[in-house]
Amino acid sequence: MTAAAFWILATVFAVRLYFVTRWRSSTAFLAATGVGVFGLFTTGVVVPEATIDAAMGGHNVLHLVRNLCVTVAVWLVREGIFSAYSDGDGYRRQLSHRPAVVGFMALAIAIPFTFQQFVPTTSEYLPENLNQPAVFIYAVVYMGLLGLLAMSVLKVCLRRQDSRPVRVSAAVVATGMTLIVLACTDEILFLSLEFVSTSRELTGILYMLFSPLFYTGVLLTSLGLGIPPMVKAGRYFQLQDRTALLVLTLMLSRSYWELGPTTWLHKVGESFTTKDPSGRLYEFMIRASDHRIAPTGKPTPWLASRVLTSVQSRFDGDPCSLHSELQTKAKP
Repeated sequence: MTAAAFWILATVFAVRLYFVTRWRSSTAFLAATGVGVFGLFTTGVVVPEATIDAAMGGHNVLHLVRNLCVTVAVWLVREGIFSAYSDGDGYRRQLSHRPAVVGFMALAIAIPFTFQQFVPTTSEYLPENLNQPAVFIYAVVYMGLLGLLAMSVLKVCLRRQDSRPVRVSAAVVATGMTLIVLACTDEILFLSLEFVSTSRELTGILYMLFSPLFYTGVLLTSLGLGIPPMVKAGRYFQLQDRTALLVLTLMLSRSYWELGPTTWLHKVGESFTTKDPSGRLYEFMIRASDHRIAPTGKPTPWLASRVLTSVQSRFDGDPCSLHSELQTKAKP
């Protein structure tokens, strides 16, 4: 699951980087995904954790670096979501939205970490060192701050949104942040019970619950943040029109225009490369209408018929329909 979250977030980062360089999209989300990718990289999905930590001195400093990356990433996600979902920029006057705050958070997490008795690199760093008060305070402060940030993001995501892609994105991010809040609560309970040496069975259950909750939350948040740029990319490259054109070209072009195999394959390739897929779809709609009234017209395959119906509905009822696009293109 950690690997899936890493590669999905890396893909989202690449797409967002493209949109930032081309259209100056939100740099807060880009920074958040970039920091998040680095944070997940330190979990050992590409290079083993022991190797990375050894390069940092071999005393579990990687654990601190990873947690700081997650904290900064969630704070940046919070800033990006406030910027995207809020009316105006009045929220920026609040103390919690000033960049210095994330610096204070980092210090609050890092200072207790430095007071511990350092041990060699271990994959079970927290369970093995919770007997040290400094490690306990470090972990609880980190989880508490992360939970508060995630709760703040969750509250913003629950606001009403007009755009469907934004609503879907907000719902997925809200689900992810809910799981992160639950994971933080679970981890604080585990840390507290483990620190006072209570039942091993209960602490074992709490310890096992953290990773599924937390990394599922990270995965869903990554997916949610990727929805708006993916939708924007789909609109820019006209993927809906190209998909419809590909289906119709594959199933109907040979019978409608009596194309030979070579010409047919060329037309199939043009479904991906044509600069005007809406114009090609319009040609299919005209030919389909002629085909239906022809006395010897063959039945249209079910899938092609469904695609034609969908395209026709876009011609007739959508203010951003193909018909509107074609009318706009026809104007001198």
